[in-house]
Amino acid sequence: MRQAIDQRLLLARDVARAKWNVKAAIEDLPREEQVIAAAVRQGRALGLPEAWIRSVFRAQIEASKTVQRELYRRWQAGDAGRFDDAPDLAHTIRPELDRLTAQLLRSMADNEALLHDGSRKADVAVAMHGLQARAFNPRAADQALAPFLSPD
Repeated sequence: MRQAIDQRLLLARDVARAKWNVKAAIEDLPREEQVIAAAVRQGRALGLPEAWIRSVFRAQIEASKTVQRELYRRWQAGDAGRFDDAPDLAHTIRPELDRLTAQLLRSMADNEALLHDGSRKADVAVAMHGLQARAFNPRAADQALAPFLSPD
């Protein structure tokens, strides 16, 4: 689970570069709703509660936007140009995000009892804390993990 969250967050850099190249806005509410709706459909098939799925994937999206906004600020301040090596958003990044969504949902289903056991929150916090993405954006890492660490 932590690995899927971490990989999603690390992909935010590529998302930002792809969007920067085409001068796209960071926030795309219709696309975000599509992502969440797809996660809900997949998660329901695994028996996961809809509200929890929405909470988790809203947090993942908000964390990604936190990373993207910070990068955009840096690039604007440095007058950055186009990224020639940025992956294609539709054909490269989104399929990877879809794969990670499925992986995260499976992990949520496999660990649902543990994740909702209030007496195990400290154990979950320790297990989830070590995101690689924390090194470049601690705030985004905290956002991404919040639904797993907050009281139910």
